[in-house]
Amino acid sequence: MQDGHNRRMRRAGVSGAIAAVICAGYLMAQSAPQPAPKAAAPAANLNQLMRSLFFPHSNVVFFTQRYDPAEVKPASEPSASTDPLTGVFGGWEAVENSALTLADSADLLMTPGRKCSNGRDMPLANADWVQMVNGLRDASMFAYKAALTKDRDKMLQASDVLATSCSNCHGKYRPGNAANRCRP
Repeated sequence: MQDGHNRRMRRAGVSGAIAAVICAGYLMAQSAPQPAPKAAAPAANLNQLMRSLFFPHSNVVFFTQRYDPAEVKPASEPSASTDPLTGVFGGWEAVENSALTLADSADLLMTPGRKCSNGRDMPLANADWVQMVNGLRDASMFAYKAALTKDRDKMLQASDVLATSCSNCHGKYRPGNAANRCRP
């Protein structure tokens, strides 16, 4: 009987040791530093980003130069509308949201690895590029604050500030044909 008891005790000891090793390995794996995920290259080049994001949202802001967003009728199915002004969050709220989208999206113009439409690297290290990106952010926030007032005269001024911001950058980094883009 003593012999059976000793075997059970050895098995229990071995099982406990195995469990301890497994637990220690698990705990070490949990506390070991994990490598940072590799940043993916941006999906869109600068031209694609301009056409898909900056152009349509700036047009929502510029819409206020000629029309009152409060008078825009919602689409027959607002949740399916592709026009922010006629969608669920339409009217002045669409103008506010578009201005905020432009402000936050300015950071996308500083994303490492993004290319110009001609394949060149974006001029992220150029001081004037950084200044123009900051100018876009500031102009967008100016438009947002103007949209909050729902005052079309203030929106005329905001549209001018935003258009000037766009023109400053386009004048230097988008001259002539596509082969010259992103470089002075």
